[in-house]
Amino acid sequence: MKKIIIFLAGFVVLLVLASAAVKPAAGEVYDIINTDRKLSEVAAESDDTIDVMFAGNSLLFHGVSPLQIWSETGITSYDLSEGAMRLCDQSALIMSTYDKQTPELLVIEPTLIFDNASPYKDDYAIPTNFIEKIFPIFHYHTFYKAIKLSGEDESKRSLFKGFEGSYDVDPYKKDPDYMQKEADPATIPEINRKYLREIVDFCREKNIGILLIAMPSPKNYNMGIHNALQEWADANGIPFVDTNLMTDEIGINWETDTKDRGDHLNFEGSRKVTGFIADYLKENYDLTDHRGDERYSQWDADLAEAGVY
Repeated sequence: MKKIIIFLAGFVVLLVLASAAVKPAAGEVYDIINTDRKLSEVAAESDDTIDVMFAGNSLLFHGVSPLQIWSETGITSYDLSEGAMRLCDQSALIMSTYDKQTPELLVIEPTLIFDNASPYKDDYAIPTNFIEKIFPIFHYHTFYKAIKLSGEDESKRSLFKGFEGSYDVDPYKKDPDYMQKEADPATIPEINRKYLREIVDFCREKNIGILLIAMPSPKNYNMGIHNALQEWADANGIPFVDTNLMTDEIGINWETDTKDRGDHLNFEGSRKVTGFIADYLKENYDLTDHRGDERYSQWDADLAEAGVY
């Protein structure tokens, strides 16, 4: 019996030590693989060269191209988003990237404000969540996939600065006036408000401006969601631009500009929305045009290599 107790005690100690080793320094995250990959890609950019950070999930990931913004304005930006990215992961990314970058503005695509923001599984997984909180090694059991082998490139740059475009076309054929209809009120979950407060406090401490910009998406937006976001933005003194109310102005054509029937934009749709955002940033923020500055020559090289703008 004594040997069993000693063995179990030793096993617990190993779990505690292993958990401490794999737990991210920036805070708890849900998807350690994609979070680590984004951090690695951002780390490959030259220090203190990113003026605008974009945060969100797949709507932003497929919707805003920093390289196009550069080509049109000389403003440097980076897309921290990923498909199904949770707010907890975005919070960790925002705070971690400040180690090497000092952005002037954070732009949030707010769809993820209504999604599950927790670093743990859904509520039905209470026993599993309990164990993972005590021993994070079980939560981050895939951490080995993020370990860089000896001699492996530590930081792989993203040519498109975190953006991923799609040339697929699958039209949205339902009501184009989806934002003119009444909709049930939306509620921002309490845990999401907690992460939002952490992000807002961090940005204000670091003197980083915050802007909400909603991507055009009939599948994800209605007036109930818009009103909830507007209320939160007003309460926190944060500008909110909802491009779902500006599709005609931007020139969105739902026959050609979506890759999956009104869920995400394709490359043509992203080109239009990115152009609108580039103009908005130039007109409303005092951001530097770095074109012609030798320190930013890599951006011109990336633009030439991409060959699409």
